[in-house]
Parts: sequence; structure tokens; C-alpha cells
Amino acid sequence: MALRRIDEETLLTPPAPPKDTVIMFGLTGYAIRVTGKGASLMELDVDGSHELASIGKDQARTFIQKIGGAR
Repeated sequence: MALRRIDEETLLTPPAPPKDTVIMFGLTGYAIRVTGKGASLMELDVDGSHELASIGKDQARTFIQKIGGAR
């Protein structure tokens, strides 16, 4: 493994956040998709996924704070 030098700009510039984050609920067939606009409860099946419910960014932030997540 070769080491490489990293300049200041690269070190101080944070990477772009992911576009979507998907949190799977084990093998239940359900997942939560988190985007910059909010979150959606998704039902997954062999044909793709279907949105069951969605909440906005402010509601998602409040929910995450109430369950003890990131602030």
C-alpha cells in the first residue's frame, strides 16, 4: 500500500453528502428512504418499491431528535 500526500484543501473540504440514505428493516420488506427533503416509508417487493407515507424535513428532524438520534 502506497502512502500519498493530501493537501490542505482536500483535507478541509468535506465530501458531498449522499443523495439518499436507505435504512432497511431486516427482512421485513420495508425500508425508510431519507433524502434532503424528508423521509419516506417504503414497501419493497419484487416489482420495485411503493411509497406508503412521507414526512417533510422538519418533521423528520424532530422525529430523529425525539428517538435520540443526531441533533
